Amino acid sequence: MIHRARLLLAFVAVLLVATTSSARDATMWETLTLAEGTRFETPVHIQETGRAGPTVVIVSGLHGDEPASAYAAEQIRHWPLRRGRVVVVPRGNVPALKAGKRLTPGASKALANANRNFPRTTEAKKAPARGELAQALWALLQQERPDWVLDLHEGVDVHKRNANSVGRTIIAGRDAKTDAVVTRMLVAVNATVSNEALQFERLTRPVDGGLARAAAHHLDMRTMIVETSKKGLAISTRAREHRILAHRFLDELDMLAPGIEPAEVGFRDGVEADTLIGVYDGGGVGGSGVRNLLRQLPELDDVAVARIGPTEIKAGALTGFDVVIFSGGMGGSQSRWLGETGRVNVKRFVDQGGGYVGICAGSYLACRGFSWGLGILDARTRSPKWKRGKATVQMQLTEAGRNTLVDRDEPFGVLYANGPIIEPAHDEDLPDFETLAVFRTEVARNGTPKGLMVDTPAVVRGRFGEGRVVCFSPHPEQTKGLHDLVLRAVAWLATEE
Repeated sequence: MIHRARLLLAFVAVLLVATTSSARDATMWETLTLAEGTRFETPVHIQETGRAGPTVVIVSGLHGDEPASAYAAEQIRHWPLRRGRVVVVPRGNVPALKAGKRLTPGASKALANANRNFPRTTEAKKAPARGELAQALWALLQQERPDWVLDLHEGVDVHKRNANSVGRTIIAGRDAKTDAVVTRMLVAVNATVSNEALQFERLTRPVDGGLARAAAHHLDMRTMIVETSKKGLAISTRAREHRILAHRFLDELDMLAPGIEPAEVGFRDGVEADTLIGVYDGGGVGGSGVRNLLRQLPELDDVAVARIGPTEIKAGALTGFDVVIFSGGMGGSQSRWLGETGRVNVKRFVDQGGGYVGICAGSYLACRGFSWGLGILDARTRSPKWKRGKATVQMQLTEAGRNTLVDRDEPFGVLYANGPIIEPAHDEDLPDFETLAVFRTEVARNGTPKGLMVDTPAVVRGRFGEGRVVCFSPHPEQTKGLHDLVLRAVAWLATEE
């Protein structure tokens, strides 16, 4: 057994450096840096319970066009354990993830596929990994000596209908213990996939040169690759499938603390952030809003951000957040995906003190006057003819808007795309909304009434129970230079009065 101090020194020798640590009860949480000083530098998160149990290493994001694996691992790493030790590398290939490309940008052809650079089965036991990233990950496995390695990926299609893709599979070698765990993992995830032709299945030969096969062959570790499918599924859905599989896996090893559910995407111990933000990513979402928000929100100080889908909201996951954001798309479709249970949970979240940001479709969702609406804002739309068109229109902040969002007096252009044209609903059970900005010009295509939009509220805020609501009819998050308006709105929601 290697003493912990010696282990950390060994990490330094292989480009791993201890950066932060904190203890909560008997559990130690650490963040190390993998491949420090290189373009592959990325965090390694360790949870050490101090109680006897397996050591598991989870690696994700080796291919940059597989973002759900990285999102899921970032969520999984917060699950508290009852025993054992988990080491998580959520963003294994930072350059590729930033570029959204499968292969590593700027790498030679021989090293471009990050999951083909580990020792092959035809090579000697002490064969080296190739390239800075593979060498650092290989050194991590050699030092940690885990009992299990879980490598998270995403296939292009579903293997059951397309044999050329490994999507929706678990790929693992054969032994009695692995077989039992894989069988239960498949049962758990397939219970959520009603179409049998699209269900997960088991394969047995991990790719040669990949992390999983190399660790099994050269380091005698139990390994498996989990592959979801990118075909027609939101990232939140794919991340949920990763969580279901990881949850069943860790639960089979009797490692999870009581009360942890796979729907959880909130943040638990080990996160140092003042504001926890969930961005809805599921049915009814359209355009680039979610992608933009996930890039923009981290500009705020002391925030942690995660995608959250309708399944998680129905399961009560909003309790792990401070603010939820519903962006553009179709408000009615978002509502249908939420279902009655999801809508009730969103309303309860705001009523009990949570913050809600609606942008375009998310603002429709917040309004009164729709059988499918949340009704958390005392507003209704002025006309049932909503398809006014997409254009840049002029918007001007009110005094309250200048104090809350940005100190800017003159009108300015903002992208508008069929957002709600609202007026007070005069619901006696809700406080009146406050206008933060008004439209100064309009677009009125497709037979929509003209003269209806000018001088109407473009941005409003209101209260619902103990919580607060901000709604944008236009799209500042998709307008160059205006995303600060959304950030300031989130900051206002997260500020205690």
